[in-house]
Amino acid sequence: MLTDTLPHAVTLSAARLVIHAEAGRCSGGSHRASAMQWLRALCSRDHKAERSPLRLQIADLQGNVMLTSADAGALVDVSVPAGTYQVTAQFGTLRRDYTLTLKQGTAFDLYLRLATEKL
Repeated sequence: MLTDTLPHAVTLSAARLVIHAEAGRCSGGSHRASAMQWLRALCSRDHKAERSPLRLQIADLQGNVMLTSADAGALVDVSVPAGTYQVTAQFGTLRRDYTLTLKQGTAFDLYLRLATEKL
């Protein structure tokens, strides 16, 4: 689990962004993984060897980058000042952009399901 806190002191006005990422190849079957499968993926030591890296970037609307990860795991927990942010997730050639507004003292859960087609 990647947990990051901004280098400067984060006050009570901070917000939390929790990103739950599921990235892998489509199996052609059910698109819903059970909770146990998600936990196994989260805890698996060799899970990263089985997939392309998941790249994440979180930036404010002025372009100030708050977090960059070249190989994010299944769970990312970030504390940032309240405000509006652009989250970019890239898995292989698939790229998704999200714009979210985080309110003071709250937590926001962003669920990503990024999959490439089965070869």
